[in-house]
Amino acid sequence: MSLSFRASLPDSAVSLAHAMLDALPGRVCLIRPDGSLADANRAWREAVDHPWGREGGNFFDACAVATPFHREDAAVLAAGVRAVQQGVHPAFSLCLRERHGRRDLARVTPLGAGQAGTVLLAFDDISSLDNGDEALARFRTAMETTSDAIYLVDRATLRFIDVNDAACKLRQCTRSELMAMGPAGALNSTPEAVARVYDDVIAAGDAVQPVEWSVKRGMGQRLYVEIRRRALHTADGWVIVTISRDITARKLAELGVQRAAHQQRLIARFGQKALTDAGLDDLFEHAATAASEGLGLEFAEVSQCPPDGSGLVLRAAVGFDSGSVGQPMSAPGLLTQSAQVLATAAPVIVSDHPGHAPGGCALLQRHGVRSGLGVPIPGPKGPRGVLGVYSRSQRNFGAKHIDFLQSVANTLATAMDRVDAEGRLTHLAQFDTLTGLPNRSLVMDRLSQALAHAERHDWRVDVMFLNLDRFKLVNDTLGHACGDDLLRQAAQRLKACVRASDTVGRLGGDEFAIVLPKPDDAATVAKRVMAALAEPFRLDGEAVYVSASIGISVFPEDGRDAHGLLRCADVAMNQAKQRGRNTFLFYLRQMNEQAVQRLQLESQLRNALERDEFLLHYQPKVNIASGEISGFEALLRWQHPVRGMVPPLEFIGILEETGMIVAVGEWVLRTVCRQLARWRADGLPLRPVAINLSARQFQEKGLDELVRTIVAEEGGDPAMLEFELTESMLMADADAAARTLGALKAYGVRLSVDDFGTGYSSLAYLKRFPLDALKIDRSFMRDVTTDPNDASIALAIIRLAHSLRLDVVAEGVETAEQMQFLRSHDCDQMQGFYFSRPLPLDDCTLALAEGRRMEARHAGA
Repeated sequence: MSLSFRASLPDSAVSLAHAMLDALPGRVCLIRPDGSLADANRAWREAVDHPWGREGGNFFDACAVATPFHREDAAVLAAGVRAVQQGVHPAFSLCLRERHGRRDLARVTPLGAGQAGTVLLAFDDISSLDNGDEALARFRTAMETTSDAIYLVDRATLRFIDVNDAACKLRQCTRSELMAMGPAGALNSTPEAVARVYDDVIAAGDAVQPVEWSVKRGMGQRLYVEIRRRALHTADGWVIVTISRDITARKLAELGVQRAAHQQRLIARFGQKALTDAGLDDLFEHAATAASEGLGLEFAEVSQCPPDGSGLVLRAAVGFDSGSVGQPMSAPGLLTQSAQVLATAAPVIVSDHPGHAPGGCALLQRHGVRSGLGVPIPGPKGPRGVLGVYSRSQRNFGAKHIDFLQSVANTLATAMDRVDAEGRLTHLAQFDTLTGLPNRSLVMDRLSQALAHAERHDWRVDVMFLNLDRFKLVNDTLGHACGDDLLRQAAQRLKACVRASDTVGRLGGDEFAIVLPKPDDAATVAKRVMAALAEPFRLDGEAVYVSASIGISVFPEDGRDAHGLLRCADVAMNQAKQRGRNTFLFYLRQMNEQAVQRLQLESQLRNALERDEFLLHYQPKVNIASGEISGFEALLRWQHPVRGMVPPLEFIGILEETGMIVAVGEWVLRTVCRQLARWRADGLPLRPVAINLSARQFQEKGLDELVRTIVAEEGGDPAMLEFELTESMLMADADAAARTLGALKAYGVRLSVDDFGTGYSSLAYLKRFPLDALKIDRSFMRDVTTDPNDASIALAIIRLAHSLRLDVVAEGVETAEQMQFLRSHDCDQMQGFYFSRPLPLDDCTLALAEGRRMEARHAGA
């Protein structure tokens, strides 16, 4: 009974008579999953003299104490039995160490499907074999238990002695076909060459190194194997044992790594070129070359979409005739590979170009292209071109090919972006991004060229420096988007006022320059500019009016270089703005002296706070009905160490422009709080003191916290503080203003709007903000008794305020007639020279101590 027949027996096979096992060669026993002995043949029973080898014995227990095997053999054999029982290995064999003058070959095979875990253990005596026969026996035993292909070759006949099933599977043939083929046929070689190889193996002994061999199989697939050979000298002669292991997967992986590394090197080199080379034509050629080399294909092309979007134009090619570059890639309307890539913005694979779009591309047809792959060259608004590769044979393109080709295309796109960006940067370096006008750098360059030209021809050059009046108010009130729109519209109007040879540029913010390089009447141009800017601007659906202040300098009278002329024009522009705006002035030398004085004043202001040169005057407010002092307004004064008292109009604007007003404003608040605490300590009656908040102060974050801190530190009373703000400050950021005013109001501070009616705002803020009072601007009070319009405005403000339950304070009251008007229309408070000028601190303290009030005749009683 053969082993194969024994392994196929049903479950009842375990109980078969000993005679069925006796038919098996060698010493044989059956071992259950738990290691116990199930059955054994006669040879086994006669030879084994150990308890485990009899019925009831346990194989694993015996192996644990290395009985009756060597310790190393026992552990390996036990592991082999378990591996076969668990199905890890189909079979196992082990040549045991010599013991008692005998060497055994142990073989383990599963009993059968019906006896899961039960294995057949057989021992064959190989003591009589010499080394070659013994090794050959081991190879024969292992042939069907390994996945490697094993060939046994008789050197004398150069024929196969035996091959295993793995060899047949590897060669994709039957056993009989492989045996008939012989070693020479299997290796596709000659018997003489095979003989030389085998003789070299015999001569090398154990030093034979493995070799790799490959052959093409069906569908163009290549098989890679690693061959190990060993020569065995047996009783019958030399036997060559060849073990072939399929390394196709490993080899393909290695080749893939090498190919990927090569592709990465190509991409890296191309990437370096893309970052440094400015020429697009050169970059297109490098992209086509990298695509061809990276995929090992005959043809590659880069085609680009022309600006008009019609078709594709060949820009670079590999393999195609050079005369095609610059020509359309295909006939219009045909869905060729490149046209399909462009339409879908995705990779396209074509395996049969002649059948895909017959006659679509004469270039591909002329070169006998069969298959191809194309990918898009990405752009910000869709593909800007196609990178394609082609072959005369049918190639199987996959994801890896697409990834590489797309990487090259992406790198090319980056290079194209760089070239475009460099062009844009060149433009940005010379032109203003908002208006499109030349920027300061280009204006200075053109002015310098105009001066050199004028010097040769002995004529004049006019330089105009222009600033939009009240632009900041529009920008803060209507928002930056409207401010930008105003600048764009103004730029177009300025360009329309000059000749093509003249230069209009934006210097920054709302400042513009005009260079008239040929003799012209600068005054006429200035008037034309002012008239153009006087027309209403449509901003966010509303009509907005601005004007301009213009300064003009002339070459060569006012300077001989570009910087000097522009500086003189700037000085003249500032003088025009100080004279009331909406005008133009030519530069005069004394203007520069005034500008220098202003710079000096700014420099001296920066140290005035540290030198304690600031002080406060207080102008009383009067309750019109009672004549009592109802409060004060704190007014900043500067006691200059040399000039004496400097008028506020000369330095307040500088504090605002430089930002010094923030620190000075904090000093004012601290000084007022300290003075209120001193009056309270002296037992004087307290009256609220109003402080003017600047726009810069109001925009500072944490204003309410700052107020709380200063009041607490100086011992002030928030109920005695009042902050005066302008309409434009409130409307610059209404949401932020509402939050800040809400926090201040919750703290107990009074809030009023100064110069009411003079700003650009909506009356909706009056109900949105927690206000206490409105102040009628002095400009309305000046002619309130003589100008019906001013009287109507003042009366409207009083009625509006009272309807909203707000107090009304009239500023600039200087005459009894003005006072009588206010009293007759129920105005709450007044402030002005009619009652008192701003008072120094000592006079103000005296007025409080005396309880000074407006006399009955002043009050209109």
